[in-house]
Amino acid sequence: MKRILIFNDSLAQGGTEVLLVDLVNHLAKEGCVVTLLLPEQSDKDVLLEQVSSRINIKYLYDKGTSHLEKKIGENIMIFFPSVFLKLKGLKDSDYDEVICFKDSFFAKMFTKMGIPKLLWIHNILYKRTYEIRSFREKVSVWLNKKQLKTTQRSYNRFDKVICVSDACKNAYINVLHDGVHPQQDIEVLYNAIDLSKVVEKSKQKIEDLPQGVTNFVLVTRSSPEKRTDRLVNAANRLNRDGYSFHVYILGEGLDNEDMIANLASLGLKDKITLMGRVDNPYPYILQSNWLLCVSERESFSLVLLEAMALGTPVITTNCGGPADIVDGGKYGILVDNSTEGVYEGMKRVLDDSTLSVQYSAHLDKALIRFSYKGWLEKIDTILGLI
Repeated sequence: MKRILIFNDSLAQGGTEVLLVDLVNHLAKEGCVVTLLLPEQSDKDVLLEQVSSRINIKYLYDKGTSHLEKKIGENIMIFFPSVFLKLKGLKDSDYDEVICFKDSFFAKMFTKMGIPKLLWIHNILYKRTYEIRSFREKVSVWLNKKQLKTTQRSYNRFDKVICVSDACKNAYINVLHDGVHPQQDIEVLYNAIDLSKVVEKSKQKIEDLPQGVTNFVLVTRSSPEKRTDRLVNAANRLNRDGYSFHVYILGEGLDNEDMIANLASLGLKDKITLMGRVDNPYPYILQSNWLLCVSERESFSLVLLEAMALGTPVITTNCGGPADIVDGGKYGILVDNSTEGVYEGMKRVLDDSTLSVQYSAHLDKALIRFSYKGWLEKIDTILGLI
């Protein structure tokens, strides 16, 4: 029985986390002894209930650990990883392989483990820019840059790197290695999930979305690169142009007071509904005319696959991995990576209702490239299970 340690920074509702749950449950079925390592217990880890009881759950920090203690721990982890491993009781002898499922500061601690190491890159890496307005921020930025440089340099110590799209791989090589392929095994493995579960969950009863109007849905989270502001600005312009439509925004934290006040000031309260966190977004995707991706950067985007499985056509910015999913615009509308692009894409489908039928007609062919069975088989090969 292979003993595998897998780390992720949360089990909150998200595409990466849904993928992780499928992965650990599959490995347990294959007879592996899996330990899932998380930072700390959190009420936001709603996907934990979907994890098999055969999975061992371990935390880096006890519940209630103060912010200061965690910040001290973070710096020990980055600059003295061997010490951190010892403090947390993580020993090479307990595992045969370690998987860091998301690139982050946490990756640094695993580089000191003398077992095979696999790093999963789910993000489009980029060179950060900082705004410094005070001495405190200057110190914070200096420390963050040092942490980031140390962590990303440690990525080279992983035996294998998996990138979830070609765009993701290109960014990894260009940002960290100045465009020169390192002496490292780097592989592209598109994400895939069991879409039959998505179809089943979409049958849950919700209040029907209004008929006679084009309904758009955005399933996202509160993060700068998701650029929800683009959608709000595009919707504001379309509203001024006199178009009839409605937008549903699903995502924890996006129904905040600032967003509500902004929509009210723009006169969009009747055009945009903020749903907040929705544990099952699939009925909304099923009933919508179009699913939107308005991000500035996306390494992949599982929600695009989920929409395709439900027969809902998609509009996405040209922001990385989504371009691969829609095959350059063959299986979805691919727009410029800007507010103008979002506006033009939405305007285009509002002007021509036949586009919905056109772009939903061959979504089954688009999904063939993202076979869940093939994904599991590839995982088994990578981990030496077959």
